[in-house]
Amino acid sequence: MIIIGAGAAGLSAALEFAKNGIKSILVSDMPSERAQSVMAEGGINAALNTESDSSELHAKETMKAGRYIADPRAVSQMTAAAPEIIEKLFSDGMAFTLDEEKRPDVRAFGGQSVKRTFFAAADTGKQLMHVLIGQVRRYEAEGIIERRTGWTFLKLLHDSEQAYGCVLLHPITQEKMTCYGKVLIASGGLNGMFGNATGSVRNTGAVSANLFASGVKFANGEFIQYHPTTVKLHGKNMLITEAVRGEGGRLYVLENNKPVYFMEEKYPELGNLMPRDVVAREEWLQMKQGKQVYLDMSHLGKEIYEKRLKGVIDDCIRFLALDPRKEPIPVLPGIHYFMGGIWVDADHRTSMKNLYAAGECACQYHGANRLGGNSLLGALYGGSVAAKSAMEDEDIMEPPSPLVSDREAKEQTAGSYVENWQALQDIMKNGLAIIRSEETLQTALADLDKLTEKVKKEYDTTATEAENQALADCCLLGKALLLGALERKESRGAHTRSDYPAEREEYQKQTIAEFTGGKIQIYFQKAGEQK
Repeated sequence: MIIIGAGAAGLSAALEFAKNGIKSILVSDMPSERAQSVMAEGGINAALNTESDSSELHAKETMKAGRYIADPRAVSQMTAAAPEIIEKLFSDGMAFTLDEEKRPDVRAFGGQSVKRTFFAAADTGKQLMHVLIGQVRRYEAEGIIERRTGWTFLKLLHDSEQAYGCVLLHPITQEKMTCYGKVLIASGGLNGMFGNATGSVRNTGAVSANLFASGVKFANGEFIQYHPTTVKLHGKNMLITEAVRGEGGRLYVLENNKPVYFMEEKYPELGNLMPRDVVAREEWLQMKQGKQVYLDMSHLGKEIYEKRLKGVIDDCIRFLALDPRKEPIPVLPGIHYFMGGIWVDADHRTSMKNLYAAGECACQYHGANRLGGNSLLGALYGGSVAAKSAMEDEDIMEPPSPLVSDREAKEQTAGSYVENWQALQDIMKNGLAIIRSEETLQTALADLDKLTEKVKKEYDTTATEAENQALADCCLLGKALLLGALERKESRGAHTRSDYPAEREEYQKQTIAEFTGGKIQIYFQKAGEQK
């Protein structure tokens, strides 16, 4: 078994294989300690320890936040498994923040009617990964899990029927390695294609893009979650966790030098804890009027600062030279999560045999908008399910000879990978901003077509083979995302069209993008169905 990615989803899959005595190769360009999962701050959802909650209610609110285009069977299975996941993490020694009874405590998160988000102060991802990494190391010592750290995915080996393995590249030595077997993708989101994201820019989207170029289906690419509270910092955005609002933080703008709490005025029931897509759009409307949005947590109190939000305080002081106990944090929406990704069914099988996907790189669970606290849950649960599916499926057939051939070599002139990549980021940011329209999407598509033609003619000899290939593949995937947004003529969840402001019943379906016959096809289908 070959696992691409060593964050929460990848480690979960590796552990599932190992517990069943199945060997796996765990491939990542960076150690697990630097995976994006470490950056997750807020918590993990589960309906546990409360009479007013249930896994059914958790599923219902997940579907509602996702505007009813997620697969209800998959969502119900995930929420039903959530309590056991929390209990196991606790028994394995995860350092959850505890309540008075020395049990894992819960906090409020946006879009949920009850408190069901379990957390470890503002370092939930770090504590989770600490537990998973420790468990994986034991199996590494036994030789069941083999680490390939420092290697990058170059391309998938496949024919028209199934995947056979992949080619890896070491970016320093330029050594290539061919691995044969079933492939499980856990490579994270598309942060690098946009640049204004809170996640790691090491998650370039190159793996997903190569699979799409190889004919693997993609779903719901237009649904991009903008987190309402981020701060622009050094080429990416720094996240201010939703936990601040869950603990009572308030958003406001100044009018006549007086604070106006716009979320509380417009949405009195949930106020600052409305779903992220709603909050981000309301902030965008305020910013269009030239107003700066602020997040105020100066009134929360010493116990919350020291026990529940210490990481936020430390990060603001260290990176922003700002003490949020004394002054508000100037915030703006930033890309935080990609609900869409590689199409998978409820068992995490992709559209290609012997290929599986889990975590943020896959499309499952979140529909049009992710419920806060469901990302780590989806990664842990999804990685385990994907591994079980891979073990259940028949062994791969003998690879044909030859395997997939390299792309046709063409005469290419010198080019700049960095400049072209930045151009791609600008096009994607402009085309898939918080508010879209046919005009902005058509402009982005025209600009991307020009860039794609330029990239085809150029090759940067100072960049690696993987980087040059990734640029071409990401241009193709970027076009699929823009076309999906253009074809979805409605506003739903994180996809807002100024020219189609209403949600329309005929679009209560997944957006499917497929690269076949040299062309991108876009169509819609009900979750759980296949064309």
